Amino acid sequence: MIEVQGLGVTYSSKNEPSIQDISFSIKEGEFVWLAGESASGKSTLMNCICGFIPQIIPAELEGSIIFNGEKNLDPLQLSRHITMAHQDPETQFCTETVEDELAFGLENRCLSRRKINKRIETTLEDLNCSELRHRELRTLSGGEKQKIAIASMLVLNPDVLILDEPTSNLDPISMKEVLKAIENVRRKSHSLTIILAEHRIGDLVKQIDRVIKLNEGELTGVIEDFQSLDQDEKNSIMDYSYPEYSREDVKKGKTILRIENMNHTLDGKKILKDIDLEVEEREIIALIGRNGSGKTTLVKLISGLSEVQEGKIKIFDNVIDSSNKVPPYELGEKIGYVFQNPNHQIFENTLEEEIMFATKNFSKGESKADKWLKKITTEENLEEKTHPHTLSFGQKRRLNIYSSSPHDPELIVIDEPFSGQDHQNALMIADILDDLWKKGKTLIVVTHNLEFANKFCTRALVLKDGSMVYDGEPVDLKSISGENGR
Repeated sequence: MIEVQGLGVTYSSKNEPSIQDISFSIKEGEFVWLAGESASGKSTLMNCICGFIPQIIPAELEGSIIFNGEKNLDPLQLSRHITMAHQDPETQFCTETVEDELAFGLENRCLSRRKINKRIETTLEDLNCSELRHRELRTLSGGEKQKIAIASMLVLNPDVLILDEPTSNLDPISMKEVLKAIENVRRKSHSLTIILAEHRIGDLVKQIDRVIKLNEGELTGVIEDFQSLDQDEKNSIMDYSYPEYSREDVKKGKTILRIENMNHTLDGKKILKDIDLEVEEREIIALIGRNGSGKTTLVKLISGLSEVQEGKIKIFDNVIDSSNKVPPYELGEKIGYVFQNPNHQIFENTLEEEIMFATKNFSKGESKADKWLKKITTEENLEEKTHPHTLSFGQKRRLNIYSSSPHDPELIVIDEPFSGQDHQNALMIADILDDLWKKGKTLIVVTHNLEFANKFCTRALVLKDGSMVYDGEPVDLKSISGENGR
């Protein structure tokens, strides 16, 4: 169905090609795992298969892509056969509501209202998110947005479905729902071809036919029959384990955060319910819960990025409630915050300016920022003048962490640090966080990674439907967070 011949792509902003001399073929109905570390060229390759490069995304293209015997079709022609759910769902949304988003492509294909309604209903049922149908997209959590982005592609009944990190923002239950939906679609249509770029392959390992491996823009291997490998060979490709981090002699200090009777409502829906919480110095807290359970809302309230409606927050020397507001920039000197979506936290035009952003605002930490700058440019093979928006999703995430901590905040809040990260880079981020903790920092980490929480954190908080249902040691989190259905 798809044949790639000598493919190479060079962006105008870069001197070196992002991918070069890539050749492979994909048969109709195959499930293909596109494997590789962050920034290995996976997204670039998928954008080429869709025809986005060079017609929509400007770049110099070498080689050719043949789809069903026709060479280098344009995006409009390919869009009737190939759909792609992007890693950052917000980059592909065209409307303001869930229902309109799913109807958008079908309306462009001039389907009847009856057929559109039926397809929307069936697709949302397959993804177990029918309750989101009448929601505004802006009110959805990151994981809910990801599910709707996938739904908006599945609803078109494509011949080829391309998925760029489809589970990176999903909680374990939502991830299983998405994987189950993909399995159901394949069962209904054996001719559907799926190309998946994913670091957490999970239960989909049973469905993979072919593996295409990339490294630094080059094709490093093709496994024609993945299921013929023995379990040890499969495990070597899917090693997601974390080491045990030493937390001996943890000496907590004074209370730096106290939340009393916190309630929060958004668009008529109660997001947080009667939250009481105390955090002491040098704790490492894993904040866990299903998509939409209120995790991001809670950390935004802690960081001053959302206004308190009901209840009280005492943080460092500040008391915040509905009548007493503290500007985020005043809290920002003591609180480093990393957003769930990396694109929401890029303010400057070069790597150097971005990493120096906070240090210049607070007039401190330039030596640490310079260290981070040298680290990211060396490890990522980047120039100091590189524009941050030309980076991969995973590189942007690491940049966010580097830029949020050099001014020496006492509390660091990170929303989904491992989103879009291969395992090697996830371990690198964990080491960075561990180093910050050893320097006396307090960490609050929003995560779906239960093994990380167990091996890295000193305490776990679990939110369910806006309520705190667990506060204790990070053990047996699968059953506590509901991954096992309890």
